[in-house]
Amino acid sequence: MLLLTTPAGDTITAHTDVELASKWLNKQYGDDWADGLIPFDEHDYMNSAIEELALMADGIFPGYTVTDTATFDH
Repeated sequence: MLLLTTPAGDTITAHTDVELASKWLNKQYGDDWADGLIPFDEHDYMNSAIEELALMADGIFPGYTVTDTATFDH
C-alpha cells in the first residue's frame, strides 16, 4: 500500500503508483480532471503525476512524502 502525505496533512492511499497518481490528480484538479481529454493527453497527465510522486518519494518536494507501507509489514 502506498501512502502520500501532503504538507497540509492530507493523506491518500493506493495499491499501485498508477492508482496513487490518479487520486493525486483528482485531489489537485477534481474528480472530472480527465473529462474532455484525448487519451494521449490523459496519458501525459498520468505520466507526469507518476514522475512527480517519484520525486516526492525521493524527498525532492519538502513536506510531501510517499511511503510504501508494505515495507513495514514485516
